Amino acid sequence: MSEKYTNPFNYVIDSIWASLPEKTADEIATFKKDVLTGFRDSVNWAIDEQIKWIDRHVDNARHMRDQYRGEQSQESTSNPS
Repeated sequence: MSEKYTNPFNYVIDSIWASLPEKTADEIATFKKDVLTGFRDSVNWAIDEQIKWIDRHVDNARHMRDQYRGEQSQESTSNPS
């Protein structure tokens, strides 16, 4: 084992990749990267959608509060006690 490997697992993984034909290793690596990129894009999309919905809910809640306050102020001016 070379001295550049401080983690023996990295040596084993590199050995497995080295045992594959070069074209096969390149195709598997490309496939794995494409899958991971797709996963990351999906997660980013889901997070962006959640952020968008949070903003919508907060805006709707603000509108509901304003509407409620408007109704309360109309009731208080029409029913002076």
